[in-house]
Amino acid sequence: MLNFNAHLGFQFTELPFLQRFAAASQVGFKAVEFPSPYAYDASVLGDLLQEHKLKLVQFAAPAGETKGLAAVPGKEDEFRHGLKVAVQYAKALGCANVHLMSGVSGDGQANTVFRENLDYGVKYLLDHGLVPLLEVICTEAAPGYFFSDFHKAQDALERFPDIRLILDLYHAQILTQDAIGMLRAYHHRTEHVQIADWPGRHEPGTGSMDFLSLFNMLQQLDYSGWVGCEYHPSGVTTDTLGWMSRFKSDL
Repeated sequence: MLNFNAHLGFQFTELPFLQRFAAASQVGFKAVEFPSPYAYDASVLGDLLQEHKLKLVQFAAPAGETKGLAAVPGKEDEFRHGLKVAVQYAKALGCANVHLMSGVSGDGQANTVFRENLDYGVKYLLDHGLVPLLEVICTEAAPGYFFSDFHKAQDALERFPDIRLILDLYHAQILTQDAIGMLRAYHHRTEHVQIADWPGRHEPGTGSMDFLSLFNMLQQLDYSGWVGCEYHPSGVTTDTLGWMSRFKSDL
């Protein structure tokens, strides 16, 4: 059985952020994710997670104004300071998974800076008992994003055996037109899966992706992690969740 979690940066956006925890719990979600907790005191978020019996699946280290810092020359000190802050939040929120976003960078030194920051950042997170995550994000969704193809992912995974992937099947489909192939290729290094239909980036069933095959593949691969609903609902969030029960009945 697959376990779906709410993405509070994409779903329930008709509500103020702090009210989205209750909304997610009320419709049956047992876990949530969101990229940046830093606008709120960790104790506030921790209380909401506890009150609504929700697990936090993953969040990102501070991303600055460049959608990440790991591959941005000149931001090395900011990247390292952000790791300290991320560790504080991870421990306060009971979340082991921290996404190291590469950021938007066209600088010729980006490759070198990325490797050097990962050398430091991966060890730093591991030393604190945390799991470093990377995610391939297509430039259609984030123009100029550095970590935007699976060749770079392969290189990073080979260089850093302890890195795990967020495998976003929407980005995989745009980049390769073969999301199921990427799932087969990278499932053994995948910590977390995210979904959205393509085109449109709405809930499953609104586009052309074969989610029945994707979900069956996840089950055949004995995937036991969470499947994050990182999509823009095509209407009010609570009115667009019928796909979950439909797919579960077909699996």
